[in-house]
Amino acid sequence: MSTLEIGEQSTETLSYDLATGWSQPFPDLDSENTLVVVFASHEYCDSMAPLIEIQTAFPQSKIIGCSTTVATRDGALLEGAISLGIIRFEKTQLRLSWASVKAFEESQMAGQKLGEKLADPDLKGVLLFADGVMTEATELVRGLQKMLPPDVTIAGGLASGHTLDDTWMLCDSEIKRCHACAVGFIGNSVELTRATGGGWRLIGAECKATRTSHRTLFELDGEPAYDVYQRQVGTDVGFGLLEASARYPLTIRLSGLEMQIVRDVNSLDQESGVLELAGDIPEGVMVQVMTTTEDEILDGVDEAVERMRSKTILPQNNALAVCVSCAGRRTVLLDKTSEEAALIHDGLGHGIHQIGMYAFGEISTTSLGPPQVHNETLTICLIREY
Repeated sequence: MSTLEIGEQSTETLSYDLATGWSQPFPDLDSENTLVVVFASHEYCDSMAPLIEIQTAFPQSKIIGCSTTVATRDGALLEGAISLGIIRFEKTQLRLSWASVKAFEESQMAGQKLGEKLADPDLKGVLLFADGVMTEATELVRGLQKMLPPDVTIAGGLASGHTLDDTWMLCDSEIKRCHACAVGFIGNSVELTRATGGGWRLIGAECKATRTSHRTLFELDGEPAYDVYQRQVGTDVGFGLLEASARYPLTIRLSGLEMQIVRDVNSLDQESGVLELAGDIPEGVMVQVMTTTEDEILDGVDEAVERMRSKTILPQNNALAVCVSCAGRRTVLLDKTSEEAALIHDGLGHGIHQIGMYAFGEISTTSLGPPQVHNETLTICLIREY
C-alpha cells in the first residue's frame, strides 16, 4: 500500500470473506471527510464482526452501504463476502441522511426527508441506497428531487437479499431494515459522473400501457397484458413463460429522457391477465419487449464505459467507481457473471478503484426531469475530487 500525504484525496478498496479475513490491513484514511462504502453479502447481518471492525477502524468517517447477493471489487466477483471502498477528500464536505420506508406509499415522503438534510447550494451529488423490497424507488427519487438544487447527480441502487429479513441498509455504520440512506457531496471541487449500459435489443411491436397501477401492468393496447406478452415471447423459447420473463424484460419510453427505462417482469398471472414488474410503470407510456444474449449483456459494459468517457476524462488514480448491476443480469450471464466485473475494471482502467454490487434496481439520474430508476442495467458512478 502506498504512503499517502495527510490532506490529499486518497482512495482504497478492501474485501473480506470468512475463510481468509480482510484482504489487507485497513488504511489510515479515517477523517470527517472520508466516505466508506460497504457492499456486504446479505448473511453478514447475522455475522457482524467484520462490520464492527469497519466501524472501529473508521470512527470519524461516513459509513454507508447495503446488503447484496454478490459484491465486486476491482474486477473480481465476490460471493459470500464484503467489498469496501474508501475515499478521503481534502476539500469536500460529506453529509449523511437516512429515513424509514416501511411501505411503498411512504417512499416519496422518505425521499423528501433525505433531501431536507442534504439540500445545500453547493451540493454536487448524492449517492443513494434503499431497501429493495419495501421501497418504490421512483417515488423515493422523486421526493429527493423536490428538495435539491438543480442539476445534482443522483446515483445508487436497491439493496438485494433473499428475504426481507436479510435485506438491509448500513446507515452511519448501523444496520437498518426498511430504510433509505444517502450521502451528499458538498463543495466546488468534487465530481460525480454517472453512466449506464444495457445490452438489450428490442423485439416485437411497441404497445401502449393503457391500464396500470404502480408496478402492475393490466393492459397493453386495451388487451390483457399477459396475452400480449405471451404472443411476443411465450413461444420464442424452449421453456415456460415465467422462466422466459427473465430474458424478456420490458422497456418503457418516457418523454424527455435520453434513454429508455427497463423493467423486469417479476410475475405473470394468466387468470387476471396482469404482469407484475420490478418497478413502477406510468399509465400511457409506450412499452416494448426486449431480449438479449450473454455476449450482448457484456457489450452493455462497453456502452456504459463509453458514456462515461463522453462525460469526463477518466482519471488515472484517486477516484472511486461505485458500480451497481441488476441481479437479473446474472440470470442471463450465469457462469459469465465474473466477466462483467472484469470488463468494467479493464474499461475504466486499473488505476481507478472499483467496488460494486448486484442489486434489485439501479438509480442514475439528476435532480431535474423524470426520475430514472432502472432494472437490468449497469450503472457506474465515478467519484473524485479535483
